[in-house]
Amino acid sequence: MYDPHPHGKPREHDQEQEVIPAIRLDDAEWKIIQQNTFTRWVNNHLKKSGDSIQSLETDFSDGLKLISLATVLSQKNVGRYNKKVNFRSQKLENVSLALKFFQDVEHIKIVNIDSSHIVDQNKKLILGLIWTLILHYSISMGWVQERNEGQPEETPKQKLLNWIRSKLPSGMPLTNFTSDWNDGIAVGALVNALVPGAATDWDQWAPENALENTQKAMKIAQDRLGVEPLITPGELIHPEIDEMSVMTYLSQFPAAKLDEVKKVLPEEPIASGSLMDLNAFPVVNMPTEFVVNIVGDGYKPKMKIIDPDGREVHYTVAEEDPHKFIITYTPLRDGIYHISLALRDLALGTVTPVEGVTRTIEALPIVRLCSYPERVRVGDPVPLRVEGAIRGSVEVVVVDALGGEHQLAVIEGSNRGVFDCEYTPKHPGLHTLNVFYNRMAIHGSPFPLRAADRNNFFIWGRGINDDGIRVNDTVPVYVDNREPSSEHENDIKVKVVTDSGLELPVRRNKEGLRSTFIYTPTSTGKHLVYVTNNNEPIGQSPYKVNISPPTNSRVRAFGPGLEGGVAEQQGVFSVETNGDADRLAFSIEGPSKTEIVCQDRGQGAALVAYTPKEPGVYKVNVLAGGDHIVESPFVLMVDPPHPGFQPSAANLTGLEPEMQFAPGEAIPFRIDTRNTGVVDVAPRVEVLDKDLALLPINGSQINPGIYGYSFTPKKSGKYHICASLNGVGIPGSPFPVNIREPVDLTKLRIFGPGVDGPVICQEPTHFTIDAQQAGPGAVEVALADRTGKAVAIDVLDNNDGSFTVKYTAPRPGAYQLNVVFAGARVPPIEINVEPQVDTSGIRVTGLENAIVTVNCEQEVHVFTPDGDNTRIVITSPSGSIVEALIESTDTGLRVSFTPSEIGDYSISVTYQDLPVGGPYLLHSVPDGNTAEAEYVVARSGPPRADLVTVTGPGLGPVIAQRSTHVFIDTTSAGFGDIDLFVDGPTRTPIHCVDNHDGTLTMYYVPKTPGVYYLRVMFDSNHISGSPFQVLAVPAMLASSLTADHEKTESSFTSLSSGSSTPKTTPCV
Repeated sequence: MYDPHPHGKPREHDQEQEVIPAIRLDDAEWKIIQQNTFTRWVNNHLKKSGDSIQSLETDFSDGLKLISLATVLSQKNVGRYNKKVNFRSQKLENVSLALKFFQDVEHIKIVNIDSSHIVDQNKKLILGLIWTLILHYSISMGWVQERNEGQPEETPKQKLLNWIRSKLPSGMPLTNFTSDWNDGIAVGALVNALVPGAATDWDQWAPENALENTQKAMKIAQDRLGVEPLITPGELIHPEIDEMSVMTYLSQFPAAKLDEVKKVLPEEPIASGSLMDLNAFPVVNMPTEFVVNIVGDGYKPKMKIIDPDGREVHYTVAEEDPHKFIITYTPLRDGIYHISLALRDLALGTVTPVEGVTRTIEALPIVRLCSYPERVRVGDPVPLRVEGAIRGSVEVVVVDALGGEHQLAVIEGSNRGVFDCEYTPKHPGLHTLNVFYNRMAIHGSPFPLRAADRNNFFIWGRGINDDGIRVNDTVPVYVDNREPSSEHENDIKVKVVTDSGLELPVRRNKEGLRSTFIYTPTSTGKHLVYVTNNNEPIGQSPYKVNISPPTNSRVRAFGPGLEGGVAEQQGVFSVETNGDADRLAFSIEGPSKTEIVCQDRGQGAALVAYTPKEPGVYKVNVLAGGDHIVESPFVLMVDPPHPGFQPSAANLTGLEPEMQFAPGEAIPFRIDTRNTGVVDVAPRVEVLDKDLALLPINGSQINPGIYGYSFTPKKSGKYHICASLNGVGIPGSPFPVNIREPVDLTKLRIFGPGVDGPVICQEPTHFTIDAQQAGPGAVEVALADRTGKAVAIDVLDNNDGSFTVKYTAPRPGAYQLNVVFAGARVPPIEINVEPQVDTSGIRVTGLENAIVTVNCEQEVHVFTPDGDNTRIVITSPSGSIVEALIESTDTGLRVSFTPSEIGDYSISVTYQDLPVGGPYLLHSVPDGNTAEAEYVVARSGPPRADLVTVTGPGLGPVIAQRSTHVFIDTTSAGFGDIDLFVDGPTRTPIHCVDNHDGTLTMYYVPKTPGVYYLRVMFDSNHISGSPFQVLAVPAMLASSLTADHEKTESSFTSLSSGSSTPKTTPCV
């Protein structure tokens, strides 16, 4: 709508501003009043030609009413125009004719509007055009006001306002065309000034009676001055009335003539009539119509139509209004027809011929378009012939498949009434042939012409990829039909033949213009995929496909970015290595160069993103160890960009990364798409379980653009929510969701020397985490010193719900152990690491004879440089502590005691609470036993090297640069010494721990890959199997070994109870 003072108060306008008013927002009822006023102004003029409009917005779109208005306003002939409008081009031509007439002939300056605005029904600009016409014809030209020489030219608004002021009593305030007219007093004063005595009491009217005042004044103006009520009294007093509506109404007063005041109704009605839109060359057997306009009330037309044989032709009369009638008739033969008009008086019944209103027309044979091929190929010329056009012109306009219009060059043929032309379609799709004869559409027009692409099928999909397909893969072949009207669309076939000639089963699904063919190869080797239409090869058929054996790779990829996408929008998918990350690699092939960004999500998961620049088919390759993973390559279609589509504005709420859920628990979440530009498009949501199988999901729209979903997992594990909009992943998709069984931390046990102590710096130790009773879940372990520096640890899965953790503290001091189980943190455990003690200078003598006599005093010497920190404890066979005399000597300590029991005595020597050798054993025998005393270092009995056993992961194969160990069992081997050696490419230190139960644990670290030899000697003899050959492999080949010793790059080492060991794989 148009507002003369958009900021709430009037302002002065120059001439240009009067023509093109300012625009303001539609915020009040004034816009309805303005549209009503302008419509009444138009109809007040159109009634002179028997026309009228209902809507300013729509009724001018074909140009006919606008041309009629131009004719009435100017009293001039506008020119030749299209009376029957069927096409947009004809509408534009008519409207352009009217606008050009206003500008070139009437010299009206028209800006900011062209023919397309009126054809497209732009209401605001159409109202602006009508206001321009009101200014020109009603305010500027409707009357002449004298002005003094040298006086500047006034704007139309100033001119009208000054004229009204000159008619009103002096001193009466009048400054605007809005609020000053709201109470009816100004209208009464103006009417009384023009019709003296008509409203002599206007100065007594009360403002609160505004409606009554206005009704009275406007009625006098209509009856006495002929001023039409272009605005209603209720509208005129409306507080939101705009000045253009008031000016339109008031512009009638200056043009009111004095003789109109005195005019009375004529004594006798005068009636006349005219014919309009009469076709001078109608077509035989085709109904034709024309318009009869009657000036005068109470009449109807009486027609006489005489055919070439002198007979009257039947016609029908349809009344549009009391002054306009539509006459329809059908000429039955060609030749000359005579038409005359008479008027029948409805009151008297008399019929009076209208002088001068007779017409002669010629009915012509039917013009027809000869047969032509209705289905052609793009680029093929189509000859067209029109016959029967014996009089007048032939026009052919083609509307192509893209909506473009093409007027063809028509050539008159050698035979009378024959015209030829030719059209070559350039685009596939439906074209329409519009044939006009004498600017009228011939019978049957428009005619269809369907043009098909020479290759109107597009073939794509994983099923025609030359590699990556494996035995038992279910793969699709897509055939997109680019021509919806293809007559052989149902003849599309796909045949898959193995290298042995066997034809595989293929099933077909059809949705819209896409046919999907699915097959499953059952053997390796070369296969041929034949794609035909109507038994003719299409695309690049046949396609050669190489089928590979099934893969053992556990790597999986999934997500919206592997299913489809939109150009210029990011595609995202997730990769789960499942502990099998062997040289992961990604690549993308497609219409545009596409960069790949990989983000490590930890625990063997990665998020991969790419942004295709152009639409088309893309192939995403995901390789592990140089081979395609399951379902790779992923073949997808990227659609063209969607204007206004902003998928990054979508968001998923209700789920946070740290949230934990249990099996059987309903998990709700929401997706908000309100700011994406596609509120009416529902997201596509899928939930995948830990095996990437689809789960049932419930979803519904809550409010426009807000969708609610929920799903219920049945088992524990890592789930994923894949959410996309128009094929583009919602930010964060795929969303991981962790489902865990309930756990009880109170049943988690952590024990062993590595936590219970003592722990000595630079000496290997270990402890156990027992989660058998706590429930399933991942165990994460971190050990750090007081400065926060992490200590390297090894976590060994015992495959029974427990874990062995091994570490070596590098320095003495306080350490803190943190354990997280199933996502829950166990209270920190403080570990005190003691300094390393050198016991090499401490030795024990006096135990050369391990057999002694009961009740005989024994003396043992302990050589030590620090007697104060050396402790000796003697335990009798019954388990009691034996009292002993301990004396200091120059070299250490002298210990004297008397065994009083028969059996084994244990002598324990410790230095700073660390054991020194031993424990040492003395066997007490009754008096008279002649056996010599000897030093017992192991079980009694003769040495048997063949009874010593060696077990454990240290027998290989092992991983270079990682600690390993073996267990040596001598419980059945008798008395003897054990010697251990590790020979290999480099010197290999070993560390042995006496388990005090006849077993020994030996730890060693192979420094480099290669072959090592483990020698185990008992009593100077090789045990069975010694030397053992051990193969140490590089760490990069660790995937073929157990994952017991694998470390993560973070301070936490993670293993899962009751599941295979997870591995962290950085993106490659």
